[in-house]
Amino acid sequence: MTTITFETVLTEQIGPLTRRAERMVGDAQTAEDVRQEALARAWRSAPRDIPAPALRAWLHRTTTNLALDELRRRRRRGEVALAEVREPMAGERDGEAREALARLTAHERLVLLLRHEAGLSLRELGEVLDISEDAARKRVTRARDAFSAELERLREGDPRPTVVLLMGSEKPDAYVRWLERAGARVRIVDRSRAGLDLTGADALVLSGSADDIDPRLYREGRSERLGHTDLQRDLRDLAALRSALRSDLPVVGVCRGAQLLNVLHGGDLHQDLGEAGMDARAHRTEAHAVHTGANTLARRALGRSDTVVSWHHQAVRRIGAGLHVTARAGDGLPEAVEVPGRRFALGLQWHPEMGERPGDDRVAETLVEAACAA
Repeated sequence: MTTITFETVLTEQIGPLTRRAERMVGDAQTAEDVRQEALARAWRSAPRDIPAPALRAWLHRTTTNLALDELRRRRRRGEVALAEVREPMAGERDGEAREALARLTAHERLVLLLRHEAGLSLRELGEVLDISEDAARKRVTRARDAFSAELERLREGDPRPTVVLLMGSEKPDAYVRWLERAGARVRIVDRSRAGLDLTGADALVLSGSADDIDPRLYREGRSERLGHTDLQRDLRDLAALRSALRSDLPVVGVCRGAQLLNVLHGGDLHQDLGEAGMDARAHRTEAHAVHTGANTLARRALGRSDTVVSWHHQAVRRIGAGLHVTARAGDGLPEAVEVPGRRFALGLQWHPEMGERPGDDRVAETLVEAACAA
């Protein structure tokens, strides 16, 4: 590749690289900084003689890694000392998880701590342990498998599946009762990082919240009617969703969880139903019918139709790529979304954990059935 071709590729990729970075980090200024650093690294170290497609791939890979590094820095509050992350591991997990960790070798615990709690990438972990990135990946896999095996040994004789419940500052009581009635054991995560808690889980539930979803995640400015947002929690829950879907873990997203499922797939939201010209009261205080599609998870749980009470002022607007709307309210607003091709991935705009109607408990029961089948 000539110098002119090299410069041309860098120039033409300014826009695509900036858009990629902004989708990941959520704001234009940081995205420009990330893109500028990626181009600077290209000038310093990218091969001048590789074909244009390979150079474009190099640029996008570098931009992605830089954006991920930025997100990790935000989550880690600067440098993370080991003492800072030992306390949550010992005090916030269920007793079985703590005992399973205690049964591992010191090196296995260290690997899991650095990878899942401190948030180190495989490359960073390799640097800490003075090994290659591929060797770090293998050690993480072995340590995670050992942790899962110890959890299984501790749970022998107890057929209940473990459902990880991702919470914010809300009280988990209603969700715990809802899931336990269906036959699940519940592991609550209300910290800033899900991390190791997903290891050994049989299903995942994302709770609803009074917080709105940060519109930077779907590349919009803030509406004046937008409520409080928590970007750190949004990023934590999106990472957990992505991990669960990748491993085909059964998932239910409640209200805000359904909206995040849509955002994860590239969709966007009505930031406020009233602002969008819809009757917000019908989705906040009044019982209303939902109608389900044939051969869907929503139909399996609710039948052809059911009556629900929602409590939300945001909702799915443009549906994400690959998602299907499988239940709608009478005004056409999506009430349930599903991910085809996954064993069980369902987002519900209402709050089934309240257990006010038979269909509510049936949602938890179908989730537990899928978790047991796993």
